[in-house]
Amino acid sequence: MYTETDTAAESVGPVRKLRKNEGWLIKFLSFPQITIIVLLCVLVILMLVPILFMIVSSLKSNAQILGNFWGLPSPAKWNNYGAAFTSIWRYMVNSILYAVGASVCVILLSSISGYIFAKKSFPGKELLFMMMLAMMMIPGVLTLIPSYVLYNNLGLTNTPWVIIIAGAAGGQIFGTFLCRSFMSGIPSELFEAARMDGASEIRVFFQIVIPLSLPILATLFIMQAVGVYNDYIWPLLTIRDSSLQVVAVGLTVFTKQFGITDMGTQFSAYAISSVPLILIFSFGMKYYIQGMTQGALKM
Repeated sequence: MYTETDTAAESVGPVRKLRKNEGWLIKFLSFPQITIIVLLCVLVILMLVPILFMIVSSLKSNAQILGNFWGLPSPAKWNNYGAAFTSIWRYMVNSILYAVGASVCVILLSSISGYIFAKKSFPGKELLFMMMLAMMMIPGVLTLIPSYVLYNNLGLTNTPWVIIIAGAAGGQIFGTFLCRSFMSGIPSELFEAARMDGASEIRVFFQIVIPLSLPILATLFIMQAVGVYNDYIWPLLTIRDSSLQVVAVGLTVFTKQFGITDMGTQFSAYAISSVPLILIFSFGMKYYIQGMTQGALKM
């Protein structure tokens, strides 16, 4: 039979366990760490609120948005997504193709130059590398008009190549810096052993350097793809044909087309345009974090 003493003892058990866990938490988390965690949680909330608001508003009609700004959609207008996708799908395809093309070029050029700067010796190597890094200090807005004149004289404006080549040229310097920092940590004995076995320099590069550098290359691909996909000023300046335009500019055209009469469809277009970036980062998040942490340790 249970007595009142037994019941009290059983109720005290979980309390003691809770206090023990609280003591463990206080023991291993200092006040600055707790403060940082709280601040990070606040930042996450601040970042999620606009995204959630965009998703909720994309399922509303104009009357629901103006009449119940913070309320849930009732009923949800799923046809907003159909109307938005019909209008912006061409812009999204263009942006994805430009981003992939420019990112592949950046990976290829940056990996080659990074390998040369990391493992090869030639006169003036450090001076050339410092000059490349100095180019990163020049604001892009200062080179905007000269770059436009250059590409216009080459006959590349209003073509897909003006986006791909400019994106590859703009991302190669930082990509070379990342690849050099990462590849400097690869043991040189691996390359020497491969050469002793008769491997050519091309084989060493593609069968040893590239596989071992996948984390930093994936990181570089994600960073470059996001940058090209979100670019607005350069496509607006160099692309005149609407069938070749990117999604960032296309959303502006889409907004002007629908005006303020269909805000739900506009929010749907914003939500749809963000899906490719979410997918890219979701599938490459593992390599992105690994590449950034390893690259930071080797810099």
